[in-house]
Amino acid sequence: MTTSFQADIRPLFTERDIQGMIKGFNLASYDEVKAHAAAIYDRIRGIGGAVMPPPPPRGDGPWPQSRIDLFAKWVAEGCPP
Repeated sequence: MTTSFQADIRPLFTERDIQGMIKGFNLASYDEVKAHAAAIYDRIRGIGGAVMPPPPPRGDGPWPQSRIDLFAKWVAEGCPP
């Protein structure tokens, strides 16, 4: 089954994540997440800077591997909406 931004990826980003990143780009926007997918994938794995989301109290902490794998699957499938 193909993953989709609306059903699978958008729900991974909390309101706190969205607000924390709003100065860079909008995690609630399909077009912006697709455009920054490679950078997001690196950061959720702690590559190229601090791991995102940040640990409490600033964030909910790093994603479990299952979420990282889901994001990777979405990217591999061409970032379907």
